[in-house]
Amino acid sequence: MRIKEILDWLDSQKYPYRFIGDESVEISGFSSLADYKPGTLTWVKKERTYAECGRPENLQCAVVQTDAGISSAGMIISPASKTIFFAILEHFWGSSPYRTGTGKGTFLIGDIHIPPDVSIGCGCIFRGDICIGEGTVIEDHVTILNRVTIGRNCLIHAGAVIGKDGFGFSFTKENVPRKAVHFGGVRIGNRVEIGANTVIDRGTIGDTYIGDDTKIDSLCLIAHNVRIGKAVMVAGQTDVAGSVQIGDKSYIAPGGIIKNQVRTGNSCFTGMGVTIRHDMPDHTAAILDDGKMVTMRDYRRFL
Repeated sequence: MRIKEILDWLDSQKYPYRFIGDESVEISGFSSLADYKPGTLTWVKKERTYAECGRPENLQCAVVQTDAGISSAGMIISPASKTIFFAILEHFWGSSPYRTGTGKGTFLIGDIHIPPDVSIGCGCIFRGDICIGEGTVIEDHVTILNRVTIGRNCLIHAGAVIGKDGFGFSFTKENVPRKAVHFGGVRIGNRVEIGANTVIDRGTIGDTYIGDDTKIDSLCLIAHNVRIGKAVMVAGQTDVAGSVQIGDKSYIAPGGIIKNQVRTGNSCFTGMGVTIRHDMPDHTAAILDDGKMVTMRDYRRFL
């Protein structure tokens, strides 16, 4: 295709950019900067990365972060270069690897509601009162138990467990732990992504809740009664303890821990390996594991 086709599509989507170069140049696909193939589209976020990759010559067209400080024959320059690059790839070259229907070895037990356009992988177990929204994809070996509602166009990766009892116990007079019976469920909004081998516990009385457009990475634990807002990012190996509330558009970096019953505001940032022990107001960042929090309007500069 010609670069002009890409630019016309970016204009139709109202993406912010400016172009330097010849719109009539043809490109034959895409490649990474580290393994650049001549005649393809690539992405340059930082000048340092460009230098580390040997400053490849003859980039036919590169999506370049504003102020990256590089020079190329064709450049789509934008402050949202990552968003634009992957949007282009998805629009022009993306295709879904999933087929609708239910895979081999999957068992559906109970009151199960699944629209015909849902894709369910092999070896899954659904048991209970379960409702899946339109366009949702559930990969292999996913277990969904008890009372769970999953919204539209979600992606549940392989091995996830949703709806099991949480780690809730009381103690007898002899100080022996006794299981707390769970009656709640899990409610997951639209366009949510749940990573591989992530566990989401059901609530004790009410429901554990995951808001629209939230993305949870692999190997995370979302404990019982947690409420996660909209468009939240939760990176791998994060532990969100019971009854935590997380505000909209927040970000938890890998290995973050949030203590039970803590509340974090909107647009909060939890750094890598940081433990949050106290409530966080809106636009707060905890970068080091020393209990200190700072006000920050835009945490994306860390990403």
